[in-house]
Amino acid sequence: MKKNMNKNTRLYSSAIIALTLSLLFPPFSASAADEATREIKILFLGNSFTARHDIAGLVEQILEEGDPTTDVQVQRVIYGGQNMFKHSTYYFSQSFIEQSTLTNVQVNDRIATMKRFLKSDTAPNPEEWEQHWAALGKTEVSFADIHSNITRAIKNHEALLRNNPRTKWDYVVLQSWRDVSEQPNQGYERYATKLAEIAKAQGAEVILYMTSPETQNHDPVTEPYNVASAERDTAVGLRMAKALQPKAVIPVPLAIKNVQTGGAGQPGTELVFRYHNDGHPNQTCAFLVTNLFYSALTGKSPEGLEFDTVVETKAKDGKDPDGGELKVVFEGEEKAYLQRMAWEAMVEFLGE
Repeated sequence: MKKNMNKNTRLYSSAIIALTLSLLFPPFSASAADEATREIKILFLGNSFTARHDIAGLVEQILEEGDPTTDVQVQRVIYGGQNMFKHSTYYFSQSFIEQSTLTNVQVNDRIATMKRFLKSDTAPNPEEWEQHWAALGKTEVSFADIHSNITRAIKNHEALLRNNPRTKWDYVVLQSWRDVSEQPNQGYERYATKLAEIAKAQGAEVILYMTSPETQNHDPVTEPYNVASAERDTAVGLRMAKALQPKAVIPVPLAIKNVQTGGAGQPGTELVFRYHNDGHPNQTCAFLVTNLFYSALTGKSPEGLEFDTVVETKAKDGKDPDGGELKVVFEGEEKAYLQRMAWEAMVEFLGE
């Protein structure tokens, strides 16, 4: 994998790069015929790495700025600390992907199945449960610990029974989280693929959101932090892109690694991407992620966009986890640098 974009690559014209991206990942295709009021509907499946800073809302905001004729509508299905394995196997989040065609009988059947899950402290398929965690280097993970999320999933399905909006999604975002395995067809790759196939059957395109929690530094660096994890996640993202042909992959691990590669005193290495007092991404990471979404979904650089503000959604005494201001406004060189690094990471990922 390339360590960073070389100088010749950076000399390519914006027009040539945009053409390359548009050929690989064509821009939005709206279901509405009226170009003046196009609607784009995006479903986000994930955990707090999607919830914090309201990534879905930020993506909505930046896409609408980039194309004011587009009305972006988002919905979130979020369970804290959970991955696509549990989303698909125990919480039946595919119900929300399928909501335009799902019958009440099917929803009731899934509710009944989840209620049976709650009657046992052992996974209904122990072999699958153990295999999943073993592929991630974990053992003795308790099934009982997810009972509270199963209860929430039941309530979400009951709400779907009461009011199913029958939304037909244009895009479905599938978030990774500490579940990327080098082993083919394991972890995120296995279960995101399962959900991606369901999304495609519903006529939606897929967006793979690679969050890269293991590479997010809380102190300035002089070299890439946990580069092995960044390279693993990027390689798996590339493998999935070739197999699934998604609308886009959001290459957060590659973008963060590139920022961290500059070395002491170089632009970006003073940036931190997570809190000291909280294992979650900070506002800087959320800003980078939002610009990556824009780059990936439009085939355009976010450089020059007015979007500049990220607000932490989990406050303690009116401050973020590190005692800073909840609202961070990015401006000047820092803003331009993060926009450019998002764009260059997207170009590099597609060139791999």
